Amino acid sequence: MRVKKFLSKIFSGRTLVLLLLFVEVLGFILLFTFVGEYFAEIRAATSILSIILVPFIFNSKSNSAYKIAWLCLIAVLPSFGSICYILFANKKYTKRDKKKLRPTYVALKVANSNKESGNVLDKINQIEDSDAYYFGKYLNDYANNGIFTNTKVTYFANGEDAFPVMLEELKKAKHYIFLEYFIISEGIMWNSMLDIIKQKIKEGVEVKMLYDDVGCLTTLPSNYFKKMRKLGIKCYATNRIRAIFDIRNNNRDHRKILIIDGHTGFTGGINIADEYINEKERFGYWKDNSIMLKGDGVFGLTSLFLSTFMRIDKHDPTIDEFKKYYPSLYASEKETFPLERGYVAPYGSLPFTYENVAENVYLSMINKAKRSIDITTPYLILDELLENALINAAKSGIIVRIITPHIPDKRMVFEITRSYYKNLIEAGVKIYEFTPGFIHAKTLVVDDDKAIVGTINFDYRSLFLHSENAVFMYKVDCIKDIKKDLENTIHQSKEITLEMALSSPLYKRLLRFLLRLFASAL
Repeated sequence: MRVKKFLSKIFSGRTLVLLLLFVEVLGFILLFTFVGEYFAEIRAATSILSIILVPFIFNSKSNSAYKIAWLCLIAVLPSFGSICYILFANKKYTKRDKKKLRPTYVALKVANSNKESGNVLDKINQIEDSDAYYFGKYLNDYANNGIFTNTKVTYFANGEDAFPVMLEELKKAKHYIFLEYFIISEGIMWNSMLDIIKQKIKEGVEVKMLYDDVGCLTTLPSNYFKKMRKLGIKCYATNRIRAIFDIRNNNRDHRKILIIDGHTGFTGGINIADEYINEKERFGYWKDNSIMLKGDGVFGLTSLFLSTFMRIDKHDPTIDEFKKYYPSLYASEKETFPLERGYVAPYGSLPFTYENVAENVYLSMINKAKRSIDITTPYLILDELLENALINAAKSGIIVRIITPHIPDKRMVFEITRSYYKNLIEAGVKIYEFTPGFIHAKTLVVDDDKAIVGTINFDYRSLFLHSENAVFMYKVDCIKDIKKDLENTIHQSKEITLEMALSSPLYKRLLRFLLRLFASAL
């Protein structure tokens, strides 16, 4: 049985695609070597091309760190760097891509048609907090998801607390279940969920599912979606690996969304794999978090899921279709949703656009902080804007604390993360490393009344290259639980002093210096 499983992986379509990609890259390198050695005219032409590209790159709308990485490559290897830039860099959506994305925007606009976001924003502006109003307005106007009231939010400080609640909510499903995850791995967690889903399908519950092709490269068999379809699940693998080498192979669906009957939704850092509930140990204790939404705000997550699903399904959404997914439709079948104070705004971000929603929201939160900023992130790879925002906040007397892992899952990224410590600590930022293991939670809390929990790391991949989602919360009761968890996590962490940051061996400091140059491409 093991031999058969091994052979099926070796001769799978996914393996063939990866092999073709390897051959393409190897062929490109060999061809360039041949051209560079024997054809001076072509070398001269590419050198001229590099001179033309430099001002073009410099004046482009791309992130400054992204520009620097390409400019450095072109400076060191003019011909090679120029060709690579033309082929792979600065990719934006083509007309065809935009046409495919149109249903996404239609779906999100439809989501807004079911609420009076403007009235909610006016109330925040007039009665509550003008800063929160600007956060909500930006998300309403540019992320198309608006801001909701009448939503209860429950915070889970780790995966093992969230998982049994997820199972219980799945058992209560009567109409539909939606899942969108970067990683789904066969094991205790997924098998337990799948057993319930199978039963729900027999009961007539509609199930839609999305998983990322690369995220599940080593955790699911090739074409796993076909197996799910046989069970009655409408399933797709998102961002399928392309046989043609393209920078878009580097873009992933990093979202984590579970929706039940439109009135209950989960999101956060937790994927569906056993390490996220500590049934499997990989890098010590796996510290993550999740939130459960009940009420109107769930529709923000629902619209994100449906817009992606309908685009992949090549299905144009209509307002009538969305009506059956309104959270209020089946709310009467559940317990009454308490009218809690506060506001929630689920939102998403997409690659290949100049509207960097993920980073803009983080920047706005940090820049408007008055007292404190608390961050947890597994990867700390900051561009100039984010780094300066954190440094300026600390220099202004605002308490800034950042928690990162002590045990890394990716050594190279870990070294880049540590390369930021010196500048941050010198400015007054407190850096802590979570010593029991790996912290995967992506959290931002500002002034104890505004918070973000979601899938967005403080790194280039999440901020610019992936499809992501998160929830902005303002004056929601569970923020005090998030803050309590942050304090508990700090107690389990080691504070990094300036002396510790400066004590690294010379070779590591040189390595970090070089890695920082190309951090935006990692």
